[in-house]
Formats: sequence, C-alpha cells, structure tokens
Amino acid sequence: MFWPPKDERRLLGRFYLSGCLGYGLSIILPFQFAYLYMVMERPDWAVIPLLLSSAAALVLEIPTGILSDRWSRKKSTLLGYGLSGASWIFIPFAVSLEGPAQLTAVSACFVVDGIGAAMASGAEEAWAVDNVRAEKRPDLVDQFFARSYSFDSLGSIIAGVSAFLIVISTTVDQPMLDMFWYVTAAGQMLALAIAATIPEHRAPTAPADPAGLYKTLVREIRRIVRMRPFLLFAVVLIVASFADSITEDAFVISMLTKGLDARALAPLGIFEDIIGLTVPLFAIALARRMGLSLYLSTFLIIPAAAVLVLFFHPALWVVVALCLLLDTCAVLWDPVAEAHFHKLIPSDHRATLSSAVNQLCALAELAGIGIFALILGSHSEVLEEATPDIVDAFSGQYKPITGVTSGILGLPVPDLAIVIFVLAGLIAIPFLASPFRRAAPKAGKG
Repeated sequence: MFWPPKDERRLLGRFYLSGCLGYGLSIILPFQFAYLYMVMERPDWAVIPLLLSSAAALVLEIPTGILSDRWSRKKSTLLGYGLSGASWIFIPFAVSLEGPAQLTAVSACFVVDGIGAAMASGAEEAWAVDNVRAEKRPDLVDQFFARSYSFDSLGSIIAGVSAFLIVISTTVDQPMLDMFWYVTAAGQMLALAIAATIPEHRAPTAPADPAGLYKTLVREIRRIVRMRPFLLFAVVLIVASFADSITEDAFVISMLTKGLDARALAPLGIFEDIIGLTVPLFAIALARRMGLSLYLSTFLIIPAAAVLVLFFHPALWVVVALCLLLDTCAVLWDPVAEAHFHKLIPSDHRATLSSAVNQLCALAELAGIGIFALILGSHSEVLEEATPDIVDAFSGQYKPITGVTSGILGLPVPDLAIVIFVLAGLIAIPFLASPFRRAAPKAGKG
C-alpha cells in the first residue's frame, strides 16, 4: 500500500524521491525551534525570524504564483529550493553575532528562506498536478498529496533517527548543532538536483495580460470571489492556518520549560513522522467514506476537545500526548483538504489561485505568530529564567522551575497559547458545512 505502483512511480516517483531525500538529510528539523529558542539572546527573539519569514512569503505569494504560471512552475520551484538551502548555510554564522546584529542576521536568513518558500509554494503542486493530468491520470491527484506526505515523513524518520543517534552518542554543543544546519542545506540541494530531472507538462495558458501585474491581481481576486465553493473552502484553509500557526513551537517551549531532555525531541519527531508515513494513506479512503465536510470537521473538533485537558492537568506527559494527538489529526486533515482545494481550481490558473490562497493563509499564520510573539514578549523575563542553555537542555540535567511561566486561568503561558489557537480552528466548521449543503440537492444519485 505504501509503495506506489509502476505508473505512479513513472509519473510522480521523482517528486517523492526528491522530498524523501531532502527531508532525509534535514537533521536540524527535530531541534530547529529549540535551537533558536535557546541560542537567541532573548527567548522571544526566536519568534521574530519566523514572523519575518512568513511576512516575506505573504508579500510574494501572488506575484510568484503569477510568475510561475507565465514563466515555469519547474524553474520557480527549483529557484525556491535553492534560496532556502542557501539561507540555511548562513544561520550558524548569524547566531554567532551579538545583540541586535544577531537578530538582524538571523532574520535576514529567514527572510531569504521565506522568499524561497514563496517561489515553490503552489508552483510545485501545480507542476505535479498538471503532469498527471497531461497523462490523462487525474485519479492520481489524491494519491500524490497523500503519498508525497508519506514519503516526506519517511525522510523525516531517517533524519530523526540519524539526529537521535548523534545526540546520544556524544556531547551536544552549539558547534554540533551548527553542523546540522549545513547537512540540512546539503539535503535541500540534493532535492533540487533530483527535481531538476523531472519534465514539466504545461496546460495551455492564457496570453499575458498587457495591462500588467496590477490588473492581473485584481482579476484573480474577482475570480476567487465569483467561485463561491472555492472562496468558502479558502476561508476554511485560512482559519486552519491561523489555528496551526504556533502550536508546534508552543509545544516545544512547553516541553522544554517543563524539564524535557531536548534529546527527546528527536524520538518525538520520529513518532510524529511514523504517523505521517502511515496515516495519510488511509485519510483519502476514510474521507470518502465519511464525506468530506464531516471528515474535516471531525478532525478540527477532536483537537479542540483534547486540549481542554490542560486546564486540569498540564503535566509534561500530558503535553507530549497532546502533541502526538494533534499531529495525527493534522496528518489526517492536511492531505485531504489540499487535494480537494486543488480540484476546485481551473488548470490554467492553478499556480496563481493557489498562491493567492496561500498568501492569505500566510497572512493568517503571520497574525498568529505576531500574537504569539506579543504573548512571549510580555513574559520574556520569566521565560528566560525557565529556559535552559543548550548544554543543560541536551544533558538531561535541567530541573524545571515550578510556576515561573504561569499565565491566565492558571495555565503556563505556552499551554494557554496552545488552547487559544487550537480552539480558534473551530471557526472553520460553519464555512466547511455551507458549500456542501448547497451542493447536496444536485450531487446525490441515490
């Protein structure tokens, strides 16, 4: 079931291989936010580069989508890979600086990464979808989104196991984690080299608009507004993006300040990647059985109900269990939602319209990260007191300082952020149900 059949391997195999090997060398991923959180001079500074990266992606999403539609989705994707890989190489140097120079340099690296993400966002999916449609295999669209998620997760498992073996076999310090960034950048360049061998089959495109970019942007916005099912589902994705914008980082802070040995982030990531490897293969079949609206609503409600346990028992083991549960729900939700989203877009505008929605999702993520930064900034001193340095965090010797991060309603600050943002995802449910109720009288065949 995991291994794709021959026809799928021929059309999509190199997409899967590129993602698998790229993630397979991303050994910094289990510790990425923890690294920033501990090496930046102030804990709340760790969020600012992420905020600026999202802002760069936000500004460029639609222009890069239009560029890839007119120029080349393949070339846009490869350029994005290259920019992201190059930015990661300079992060160890950037964090070695002091004071505002450190924040400026690290932020610049993440801005370049955000530009790279914008170049690839929408373009890569449009490239793959158009390739299978050109071969008259639209049935492979669902499989692509589910199986690419699984192969990316397989690569992340390899990276997580490798990182875990390294950190338990030697003393962990900042130079070692700096090396992890270099290996991760090399993996991105390897993914680029493999993707460069994939052909690009383009659907016929409309001639370039002589009025230029502004008129094109206005037209695409009007197109989105007229496509009501597409518009309503776009709102669902935007709300989900806000709800998911900071939960992973908040979980990391919560676990570190509760005394988790930072080396355990690697096996925790491995568990999450095993979930990502296996679960998406069942997601499409389960969604078809339950119905799309009920399916997607269910996996918004389950996390919202689960995080309420933090009000009663916000212990470390509870936070770890919630982290795994929410990751499972996200893995079940994401590929189904993304596949349905691309089915709603006409081919000749796929990259542009998907980038337009990605830009709005990036805006929601930006808002979420900004709110999170304000929350952390208002508790900066107590969080700094509760945050271990790298050597202590990776030695298992750190003892948490009880109560220093207490926030509103008796919850520690990161736990409160998790509850607020996950509950915000419930706002998407009315928008999920609306277009399906309208479509029901026409859709049923008995």
